[in-house]
Amino acid sequence: MVIREASLPTEIEILQLYLHVATHSFNIHYNLDQMGIEIREDPDTPHDMANKGNKLEWPVTRGLALENRENGSELYPDLIKASVRYHRQQYHHRMWKNQSPDVPIESRKLSAADAVCSMLEPRKYQGGVHTWEQIEEKMATKSAPHQLSWMRYAFTEMRKIKQPNLAEITSFSRIPREGISPEMREAIEGRVHQALHQLEQEQDYIFYKNSESIIRKILK
Repeated sequence: MVIREASLPTEIEILQLYLHVATHSFNIHYNLDQMGIEIREDPDTPHDMANKGNKLEWPVTRGLALENRENGSELYPDLIKASVRYHRQQYHHRMWKNQSPDVPIESRKLSAADAVCSMLEPRKYQGGVHTWEQIEEKMATKSAPHQLSWMRYAFTEMRKIKQPNLAEITSFSRIPREGISPEMREAIEGRVHQALHQLEQEQDYIFYKNSESIIRKILK
C-alpha cells in the first residue's frame, strides 16, 4: 500500500474527478452536435481532456480531485485555485475571456455552451444543478458585456434540446453512446485510461490492480 501525503488525492478522489470530467466532455460534445456546431479552431478536444492545461493533466488533477474530499474546498483552497489557474490556459477559456472581435464565432459558441453546461451539472462551487430560470438570471448578472449575447444564444438553443440525464452516469461505461459520434465517445474513454496509466507510471498510483470495489465500479 502506498502511503501518500495528506494533501495528495487518493485513487478514489481522482476517479471521481475523471468521471465528472468525462461526463462534462460528453455533455459539451452532445450539445454542440445537437446544435450543429463544429469546432475547427479548438485544439483541446475532447473538451477539457487534451493538450496543455487539460483536467487529466497532473497539475490540474492534483488540486481539483481534492474537491471530492469531505471539506476539501475549505482544507485545500490554494491547491485547488492553482489547478484552476493552470487549467484556464486552455483555448476555450482564453477565447471566452478575449474581448477581440476577431475571436472565431464557433469558439464563442463553444465557450458559451461550456458555461451553460457547467450550470446544468452538480458542481458544488457553483451551487449545484441549476434550473433554466436560475441559469437565465445568473448569466444576466455574471456575464461580461462581450459574453452576454453568446450566453443568450447558447441558453436559447440548449433549452430546445432534450438534455441527457447526467445523474445516470455513475461509471465510465455508462457514458451514453447516443448523441455524439462513435469516434468522440471512444476518444473520451481512451483519454481517461491513458491518463490513469500515466499517473500509475509517474505518480505511483494504482488503479487497474486495486481491489477496492468502489474503484472497480467507477472504472468499469
